[in-house]
Amino acid sequence: MKTKIMFPTMVNYYRKLNNLTMEELAEKVNKTKSTISKWESGQRSPKIYEIEEIAQLFGVEPRIMMFGFKDNSNDKYISKTIEIMEQLSDVHKKTVLKTAMELLNKKNTSSNSKFDTLNVRAIEASKNGFWHKDNVSMSVNIPHDAVPASYDEIAIVLGDSMLPHLHHGDILFIKKAQNIDNDKIEKGQLGLYRTKDGNYIKKYQGHYLESLNPKYNNIFFKDDNNLKRIGTVIKTYRSTY
Repeated sequence: MKTKIMFPTMVNYYRKLNNLTMEELAEKVNKTKSTISKWESGQRSPKIYEIEEIAQLFGVEPRIMMFGFKDNSNDKYISKTIEIMEQLSDVHKKTVLKTAMELLNKKNTSSNSKFDTLNVRAIEASKNGFWHKDNVSMSVNIPHDAVPASYDEIAIVLGDSMLPHLHHGDILFIKKAQNIDNDKIEKGQLGLYRTKDGNYIKKYQGHYLESLNPKYNNIFFKDDNNLKRIGTVIKTYRSTY
């Protein structure tokens, strides 16, 4: 199952929410109207730095722009909001936007949680898993009390092969394995593992890596010499967005 990328929908949604034409958005992010049009139609994929730039412009996290909200039930609200906004006058659109921003500011100021800005690397948790080929990073804000005291890597889960334990968009804090023999890996241990076919976030179960979602096959290998543990997942964080 391919990961659903929500970038086209999110660009269209936030552009209209902010009462911007394609030309106006293109000017703000130093692109052409054609590029914005192709982004919204899904004909062209953005680069990571472009996702970060447009997310910063709209004041949202880059992973929201890329993967959408926590679940797809929010799609109906996005579609309905766009539909309503298109029927309003410019004056009323500004009123709706002002109200939305006031609610957002109220939510942010009422929160007592401090946030840490961290860089994560996308990781594929389902079949044919891999670190992002360009080895790029993406910034996210995570509540300070949700960040463990010690970790080596953080990553975003792509895919749903580890449902119900891991969800698409979850943040993983990973402790790297250093000079640890494979025979010391405990069964049932959730970690980042490398086989000859790729890297996977799975549970180690002896001579195979377990996919918790029954829609996906387990990853089998002949012996532990074909397996390397890159790191262990020590904590997960799931956004409430």
